[in-house]
Amino acid sequence: MFFSLKPVLLSFIIGPLGAFVAWKLNFPLPYLLGPTIISTFVALFGITFFIPNPLRQFSFICIGLSVGSNVTPEALSNAAKWPVSLIIMLVAIFIITFFCKTVLSKVFFMDKPSSLLASSPGHLSFVLMLSSDTNSDTSKIAIIQSIRVLTLTIATPVIILLFSESAFAPNILDKPSLTFISITGLFFLSIIVGFFLRKINFPAPFLIGALLCSTVTHGTDITPGFIPQFLEISAFIILGTMIGSRFVEVTIKQLASCLGSGLVLTFLSISISGLAALIVHYLTEIPLSHIFIAFAPGGLETMVAMGGLVGAEPTYTASHHVSRLFFLAFLIPILLSRDIRIHK
Repeated sequence: MFFSLKPVLLSFIIGPLGAFVAWKLNFPLPYLLGPTIISTFVALFGITFFIPNPLRQFSFICIGLSVGSNVTPEALSNAAKWPVSLIIMLVAIFIITFFCKTVLSKVFFMDKPSSLLASSPGHLSFVLMLSSDTNSDTSKIAIIQSIRVLTLTIATPVIILLFSESAFAPNILDKPSLTFISITGLFFLSIIVGFFLRKINFPAPFLIGALLCSTVTHGTDITPGFIPQFLEISAFIILGTMIGSRFVEVTIKQLASCLGSGLVLTFLSISISGLAALIVHYLTEIPLSHIFIAFAPGGLETMVAMGGLVGAEPTYTASHHVSRLFFLAFLIPILLSRDIRIHK
């Protein structure tokens, strides 16, 4: 696929600039939040920029390998506590979907199919596909969903720093690096597994593929060490720029018309997820920050990356977000078919 070079070059300027400014201002997660915030503002001012798909997949592989490198056999021994956590999370997802849909239809006067799709706590590409098939308000749905992802990306680190015992790793520059042979082997293996997962329509295939490869090789001590820091930082900058690029071609007028509903939905999502996380923390004694990141209905790639930075067990975080997406893949079509029948 061919694409213009200028928008790509602009993204190479916007992302690093945002990361540098956020680092100088001592932001939490500067390499992620800086590019996210700056690229969003740039997009809303009508400037077009673009991250090519190969570069996106490269960043997902780097994040997967980085997060998976935190796996230890001791951490995996706590997996017996996960079923309770998963069940409570899925109940929370259903409650979020129901309450947000009700608010959109009753308070913001959206039709029921559109309100359901806009309230889905995740699975944006799947939701937009359903939207086009049902003649729903695709533009408004996309903007509200983008507001959710953006707000959760910015709010989650702040909430964890304010209310949790964990802090994000202050310095990612002092880790022993993997050897060149190990890095090359892990990348090659991650690409193979990623293509296989994409073939079977698994969500975030290259991220999850790299996470699985890194989890296995680090859990068995085959590849001790971490990916080089410049790759890790680059991946976060690309991811943040990608989040902001959701608002390319969105006008300030369009954003303003959806801002209230998007922020209300995000507040409800955070509140319900936070309450569910507190319940799981009480029942299992898993650290609250780890649970909240696993429950927060943000972008899968972003939440998995954040989980790695607070020391959360990678397979715990990933399993919850993947389960959320699979659950929504069944729940949303069932509820949508009911709403369409009633709407008719």
